[in-house]
Order: sequence, then C-alpha cells, then structure tokens
Amino acid sequence: MTADSRIASRRVAELSLLALILAVAAAARLWYLGAGAPHAVGIDEPQVVDRALRILREGDWNPHIFDYPTLVIYFQAMVAILRFMWGALQGEWASLDAFSITAVYTAGRFMAALIGVATVWVTYRLGTELSSRRVAMLGAAQLAVRPLHVRESHFILTDVPMTALTTLAVWLSVRAARLGTVRAYGWAGAACGLAAAAKYNGGIALVAVMAAWLLNERSSPDRLRKAGAIAGAAALAFFIGAPYTILDLPHFLDGFAAQFARFAAPSHTQDPAWLLYLKHLSPPGGRWTVPLALAGIAILLRRSSSRVRWMPPVLFAAAYFYMLSTHSHVFGRYALPIVPMLCLFTSVALLEIVQFTARFKALARPAIQRVLAAAAVIVVLYGPAAESVRWLDFHKRSDTRALATEWLKGNTPRGTRVAVENNGPTYLETAGFRVLGTELLLDKGADWYRQRVDYLILSSADLARYGEYLNAGPTVFQISPTPQRWGPPILIVKLSP
Repeated sequence: MTADSRIASRRVAELSLLALILAVAAAARLWYLGAGAPHAVGIDEPQVVDRALRILREGDWNPHIFDYPTLVIYFQAMVAILRFMWGALQGEWASLDAFSITAVYTAGRFMAALIGVATVWVTYRLGTELSSRRVAMLGAAQLAVRPLHVRESHFILTDVPMTALTTLAVWLSVRAARLGTVRAYGWAGAACGLAAAAKYNGGIALVAVMAAWLLNERSSPDRLRKAGAIAGAAALAFFIGAPYTILDLPHFLDGFAAQFARFAAPSHTQDPAWLLYLKHLSPPGGRWTVPLALAGIAILLRRSSSRVRWMPPVLFAAAYFYMLSTHSHVFGRYALPIVPMLCLFTSVALLEIVQFTARFKALARPAIQRVLAAAAVIVVLYGPAAESVRWLDFHKRSDTRALATEWLKGNTPRGTRVAVENNGPTYLETAGFRVLGTELLLDKGADWYRQRVDYLILSSADLARYGEYLNAGPTVFQISPTPQRWGPPILIVKLSP
C-alpha cells in the first residue's frame, strides 16, 4: 500500500468515526422528542415558544419583554412559520387558530436537537484547530453522550443555541489567531455578537477572541483594524439578532436590569454557587470530569508549544465559570457553554495519561497501547452514556402534570375554569379549559379565585403556605413525584361556593 493510499484510508476511517459520533449524538437528542408536549413541557419552554407564536399571530417582532434577547425567539418563530405553512399544504389546519401546539413543539425541538448535534461537530473542529484529530474526536464523542447536553437539547430554550454559538466563537477565535487576518477576527467577533443575541451571557465569548488578539497581534501593524473588526462585527451581529435592544431602548434597559438584578440577589442555597456548578459539571457517571479537565489545562499551560494556542478556550471557560459563581440563581443548564471546553480538556489529559504509560517497557508495545487507549475511551464514555440513556428512559414517561391533565379531561366538562401556577400543567386551553394563569396562586387570596374559577391547581412542594387554598374546598386529585415519575407534586382543589 502506498503512502497516499494509507493516508486516504486513514482519512476515510476518521470521517466514518466522526459520522458515527454525530449519528449517536443525533439519536440521543432526537429520541422521544415530543415527550411531555403539550401539557408537561419543559420549564421555561413557554417563555420562548409563546413569544415566537405571538409574532405569528400579531405580526409584531418587538418582544416588549427583554429578559431574553430575541435571536432564539426569532429563530423559533421562523421554524413555526415553516411548520405552519407545511401543515397547511398537507391539510392539517386551515387557520392560525387551529395550529397545533404539539406540532409547534415537535418542530421547534427538532431544530433544537439539530443545533445540539451541530455543537458536537463544532467541538470537533475546535479540537482539530487546537490539537490533533485524536483529541478532537474524543472531545466530540464525550459531548455526544454528555447527559447535560443531551437533556437540554430536547427543549426549546436559549442555552443550547447559545452554547453552539459560544463554541463557534471560540473556534473562530483560535482560527483567527492562526490566520491573522482582519476578516478572520471579524467572523469571530460576529459569532460573539450572535451568542449574546441568543442569551446575554453569550457575550462572554468576547474573552476568547480578545485573548487571541492580545496574545497574537501585539506587534501586528494592523492590530487596531483587527480590534475594530471584532468590535464592529460583534455589535452588528448582536443588532441583527436582537434589533429591538436599540429600537426599543428604554424597555431593553429595564428588562436587562431586572434580569441581572435577580441574578445579583443574595443566594438562598446551602452550598455556594461555584460548588453547585462543579457538581453539575461532574454528574454521576462522570465524577472525574472536572479533575481530569483541570489536569488537562495544567498540561496545556505548562507547555510553551500549546500555551498560547489554548489560551482562548481556557480563559473563556474560566471567565464563564466565574460569572456563574457570582450569580445567585443556579440551574445546571446555565453551565452548558463550559461543557464543550471541558470535553476537550479531559481528552488532552486522558490521551496524555495513555501516552505516559508507554514509558514503561511492559506497556510500550503498540498492541498494549491500543488496548489502554480503548479502555480509557470506554471509561470516559460509558458512565455519561449510561446516564443519558437512563434519563431518556424517564423522559418518555408521563410526568405528574400530564397525569393531572388526563384526570381533568376525564372528570370535568369542557369550559371548566382553572387557575394554574407556572410550573403546573401547560397549555390546558388546548384541551378545552378556560385558564387563569399565574406565577403563584399565593399572589391572590382564595376568595378572589372563587369568583373567577372552579378549580385551583397547586404545584408547589412547599404546601405550608397554601393552607387558605387547601381549605377552600375538597382536594379531588393528588399526585406526587417518585423516582420513576417526574414532575412537581400536583393537588387539584374544587372550590366550594
């Protein structure tokens, strides 16, 4: 076999392996895509979907509420428009009023899952730009089965698209450092702007591109042009993705301030935020993730040959983790942008450990090295993969909100008036109920509800504060979550006259 044919065969094998990784990533993210829709959708999914549907129904692209920027909302609005038109062509509906909310969620979640798969591919490209195809392939394989990323890729939220864009921004930053052109830095800046337009925190990706610029362009004669390209492209991309942050500046400033004021409030958790996020990043089946990632960072920064090249992802991950640590609201999905970086850092450490074993004569034989490498890959992939499969098995089951909705359908007539909290059953109006939605039933007294609804749907784990509502009538349905049945505890109270 000639050298060229060996190279071609190796390339085919690598592309086949990458295709397999992407296929696994797609299967994990597309499995049970419609679970929970429409009455038990994910927390905060309606915040994106309802605003996207309002664009379809009112034609107003101004969200008027700016706790989220609008790139993901606009994207989901376009997905909904295409799904509506396709369904109309197939005779599924004849008006917007008949547009199925289940179809909206299925289409939107399908695109969210594809974005998750694309992030796996971008992680591979980032790995090849930073190091070797072995590091890139292992990093992509880890992300393909990481439970946190698999889980969040099932929902219509801002975190997975923002993660895709921050990972893209880091890749383009490393690429710009290699190419050294104004255009390359401009593209990296544009990715940062789009990341911020998906979720404000995505703007932290600017740390990566500025690190690449500072470390590689200090003596460049066109360094100021490159800095201008970064800033200008980032601002333009952000404006394209979230135009009403400028066009409706007062409401944007109010919404932005209110959102971050909530995050700056004192934390009520027992553990500090940084420790909780370390736990989220090192879940069951992957407790080794953070220690191994830190070892990988230490290896990379110790070597002068890799220090500058790897600085953008290292500084981005550090800056993002610091930002999370200073916020009082802790949710595992908030840490998603760090996950692709951790996958690459752990890959470096793992392959370095395998390479280190070759120093021992008994382990230096090529066959033994291949066995050790395969064993290491299995160790880092099996636990997260098993955890993802376990989550998917639970995800397909009806949760407490869906079961409560089935009880309502079977035991109350259409048109029944119900008051439901934000984390209770969703889209009950599509099942024929008249819904009075509220963040918490506690916002109003029981007598206020008695004049307006027939049933109260309680969905709080802390019922000590709900005595007035529990005494307002008989509890006609009650269900609690179990390890095999997810969801909040649900009580349905029939209000007495």
